[in-house]
Amino acid sequence: MQQDKKRNVLFIIALNLIIVAAEIFYGLLANSIALITDAFHNLGDVLAVVITYSAIVMSSKKPTFKYTFGFLKAEMMAAFVNALFLVITLGFLIYESAGRLFEPQQVQAEYMIVVALIALVANAVSAYLLSEQGMGHHHDHHDLNIRSAYLHMLGDALISLGVVAGGVIIYFFGIYMIDALLSILFSLYILKETVPLLRRSFLSLMEANLSDVRQEDIEAVLLKNEHVSGYHDLHLSQPKSNETYLTVHLLIDSDLNLSILDDILEQIREDFKLLGITHTVIQSESNSYTTDHPFCNTH
Repeated sequence: MQQDKKRNVLFIIALNLIIVAAEIFYGLLANSIALITDAFHNLGDVLAVVITYSAIVMSSKKPTFKYTFGFLKAEMMAAFVNALFLVITLGFLIYESAGRLFEPQQVQAEYMIVVALIALVANAVSAYLLSEQGMGHHHDHHDLNIRSAYLHMLGDALISLGVVAGGVIIYFFGIYMIDALLSILFSLYILKETVPLLRRSFLSLMEANLSDVRQEDIEAVLLKNEHVSGYHDLHLSQPKSNETYLTVHLLIDSDLNLSILDDILEQIREDFKLLGITHTVIQSESNSYTTDHPFCNTH
């Protein structure tokens, strides 16, 4: 099953890279900035599928002494580079399109229609293949990645349909400004989807706390046992989309029996799992380590 997923995802990547190249080539030939915008949207989503493929491949790689966390952050690193590239490119396309709104340029509508129709079919096929792989009864995190890629491809298909409609309007009515207008609308839509991804991936790489867990909920878990007097150096991070890590130093009664301490720590980990925290590291200390820095004591 895993090999089928890899094979299908690789086929989708190759197919859509061909479509991207064709849209850029014929977009320049047809002088259609809407077609070029669609190409860059497709390219962004190809990169999203590459991230999905990477998640499938890297999940099989075990941590090593050099990469003690494995390749947890590969997803967020790829997402950040992808999103940053798209934001810069779309900014340029919006600038070019704005100029064309006031000075419309002639567009070869035939190229627009044919190439966008081919892209529409390719995106529809890609979405179908992804839906077959990612919507079974057993949803692990790879299936969720594939479902996300499926939704991307579905969005691509709708944008390609918009380019086809724009080409038809230009062909029959000669309203050339529709090309620039479509480019601006598509670019703004893609930016709306991309900027949150850019922000989230950047904050993840900066080890920011992106979880919805409230500080008071964490404190309630940590301090509910009578043998726990406090905590410090609490860190929450989300190294990948489906993982939340927590590390904390816990202040414990000095004369506590080791077996009781194990029970306390295990209960805390189980309570954190209910809050959506997938990986917890707890360092237990005596009250002599009390500090006024609940989050970080490195400065």
